[in-house]
Amino acid sequence: MKSIIALGLAAALLGGCASLQAQVNAPLKSFDESTGYRLTNLSSARSSDEFLIVVSFSGGGKRSAAFAYGALEAMRDMGFTSHGRTSSLLHEVDLLTGVSGGSFPAAYYALYRDKMFETFRRDFLNEDLNDEIAGIYLLPWRWDWMVNPDWGTNDEMARVYDELMFHGATFGDLEKLGPPFAMVQATDLASGTSFPFIQSQFDLICSDLSNYPISRAVAASNGFPILFTPITLRNYSAYCATEPAWIKPALADPDPLSRQRQQALIARRYTQAGRDDYVHLVDGGVGDNLAMRGLLNYIARYDTPASAPDPSGRIHRLRRVIFISIDGQSAQDREINRTPVVGDILRIVDAVTSNTIDQYNFETLRLARSSAKAVADNLTAMRCAGHAGEGLGASSALVHIALSEQPGAAALKEIPTGLTIAADQVEQLVAAGRQAVLNDATLRAVIAGIDTPVPCPASVAQK
Repeated sequence: MKSIIALGLAAALLGGCASLQAQVNAPLKSFDESTGYRLTNLSSARSSDEFLIVVSFSGGGKRSAAFAYGALEAMRDMGFTSHGRTSSLLHEVDLLTGVSGGSFPAAYYALYRDKMFETFRRDFLNEDLNDEIAGIYLLPWRWDWMVNPDWGTNDEMARVYDELMFHGATFGDLEKLGPPFAMVQATDLASGTSFPFIQSQFDLICSDLSNYPISRAVAASNGFPILFTPITLRNYSAYCATEPAWIKPALADPDPLSRQRQQALIARRYTQAGRDDYVHLVDGGVGDNLAMRGLLNYIARYDTPASAPDPSGRIHRLRRVIFISIDGQSAQDREINRTPVVGDILRIVDAVTSNTIDQYNFETLRLARSSAKAVADNLTAMRCAGHAGEGLGASSALVHIALSEQPGAAALKEIPTGLTIAADQVEQLVAAGRQAVLNDATLRAVIAGIDTPVPCPASVAQK
């Protein structure tokens, strides 16, 4: 009888606490493909219009975030000279894209810029966030998520991230700051496809990204299934009178294996009759642990650079397209097949969501390389008509810098992928990321040849 009374009192207490409510994404007031936080608004005096430099940060928890932070330190200190103007490589970066653990440094740098190097260790790397996670499950005064349908475990983590790092900042704040843009990527639970937090993606659900908290996007990107509940968005597309202009011509492509057509079919899940009313988002690493698919899917929506929205006219001036992949992913769990029984549910989920998707990283890198080359080839064709031999062409490069290829990698990869790691491990990973960038021969060669003219091929110039 006493236990029943205790349970009743606990239920009443929890019911009284069920007052928290997650911020809901707002509907668009008007549909305008030229406004909002978009990849097409990349032009800035901060970087050169001749280069498009994208840096991606892989998943892998705080281990990946620390490795990425060291890479950012190195890029800050790496000289970059073009046409007699000297800056740092980091200040030429246009876009930072991240999933899971990699979303923290991507979003944090986009918001705070070089101040990151004073505060990121304190605000994130040295924080014991595993203790916060334990508190969600073990402390009764944090059990609102048990009885409150408007508040889940990852809503609680978004609150924590906001208090520690983002302090109410929204994507509207990032838009005002300009490049580098941050593409925080989660995974649509229903379709398994990448869902980046950019306005062109929010157009599909007729929603305004401007007032949406950065902390909630990062929580969605880092929302490890089972451990965290999804971050949920409302789909308002029933109230939009139109849909993005790229969808209809993409659907007209007769090739059933066309990437444009496939992207349009995915988009129609959000925009047409029978649409999904909600979008439930989980860890970005479930769909792509290298944080590149969201950008590549965006590129695939247009058959040539000339067909993409370009309000600044910048794309016609591009002559270098550079993708830099900072890959801090973990070692695979080799012990699974040495164990007669695998009963740990979290270990199974980790293997399914991490090991399995990591098998496709090679294909993602190949796709990134071919996509960058296709953009450069199209730019060359666009600018080189009638200019055979002149240095008006464009070129591309993919630089993949992986933790697994660094000295001492075997020990570094064994560092846990959770949200708490020891201070000495943080410093080891930061140093590894820094040295990996500074010593990468491919990256150094790309920077050294940044001003080398690319001749217009005769075959292109005659068209």
